[in-house]
Amino acid sequence: MEKLLFRKLITDISFRALTIAFTIGLIVWIIQAVNYLDFVIDDGHNFKIYFFYNLHNFPKIIHRILPFVFAISIFFELIKYEKNNELLIFWTNGVSKKKFIKNLINFTFLVVFLQILIGSFISPNNQFKARLFLKNSNMDFLPNLIKQGKFIDTISGLTIFINHKKDNNSFENIYIQEGQFVDFKQNDNQIIYAKEGFLINKDKKLFRLLNGKIISNNNNRLISFEFDKIDYDLSKFSSRSIKKPKIQELSSVKLIKCTMSLMSGQVYIDDLFSCENNKLKNFNQELYKRFIKPFYLPILTIVCCFLLTFSKENHNYTLRIIKVFICVFLVLVVSEIFMRYIQDSTVYLLLFLSIPFIFFSFIYVFLLKRLTNV
Repeated sequence: MEKLLFRKLITDISFRALTIAFTIGLIVWIIQAVNYLDFVIDDGHNFKIYFFYNLHNFPKIIHRILPFVFAISIFFELIKYEKNNELLIFWTNGVSKKKFIKNLINFTFLVVFLQILIGSFISPNNQFKARLFLKNSNMDFLPNLIKQGKFIDTISGLTIFINHKKDNNSFENIYIQEGQFVDFKQNDNQIIYAKEGFLINKDKKLFRLLNGKIISNNNNRLISFEFDKIDYDLSKFSSRSIKKPKIQELSSVKLIKCTMSLMSGQVYIDDLFSCENNKLKNFNQELYKRFIKPFYLPILTIVCCFLLTFSKENHNYTLRIIKVFICVFLVLVVSEIFMRYIQDSTVYLLLFLSIPFIFFSFIYVFLLKRLTNV
């Protein structure tokens, strides 16, 4: 009988958590997707890249909202069970409140494992794949970006100006400048003018230019020549989108190796990112978010279990519920604040690692004393 009761409780909590997580996650994902429209409008990527980039960022959203969602689910399920007298079924079947809390904590540690799995592997891996979509994508949305009478500098190291656009792939009076700015002291600058041009070969992004002139710099000497037809290769240029992985997109193994190397005074070299001392604080904050912050979930569960120390028959029942909810909110805030104070030292990292276990032990002992006095 006990197993059936706890199975129903865990099922109810899980269903509520999944419903809230999917609802909030979808809302946040849509808002985030709107903000990422710049990849289509400004950076020249097509809607396929845009969709997959957003899709791979969904686990990151779930990882961020899971502590709040889980705490709210337990909180409201315990209130619902109390109002429907379902908690009495546990007590009348010989389930003590201490055993009730113990089973709820055991379930919470499964959620802790899931949170660590999402934060340390699934989310970084998916964000890294999203970055690869940008890195490996070509400028296949470029024709729609080119507008007459407007300078286009979406492509890094290249500026294009079109005086007149006849159709999607045909243009008149074309100005192309290679380099970040006009400085003929640099050898990588070149200006191309053409009376006509059109895009050919969708995959290679060739810009066929007709009846024009090229001005370039060679050893501080200006060289110019006219042409009837040339094919200008746009595939060698890339979008301005950031293509190197950010810290939150790196694998946990690489982060740990880098952090341990920096703390021990050793050098760690990786092709994907720079393992430097000035970034150690950021690395530690990311490790805190992935491996330490999930251990605040049992604390949230313990705080919610203070709802068991009083019943709906108490005259100040609503006020006590509000107090418990405020404590839940404070735990969430504290877990976020502590991440901001992570420093670039082993002592601080170990200190913040021990804090959730200290809090859990203290609150758990305090809760058991409250239950004995009820």
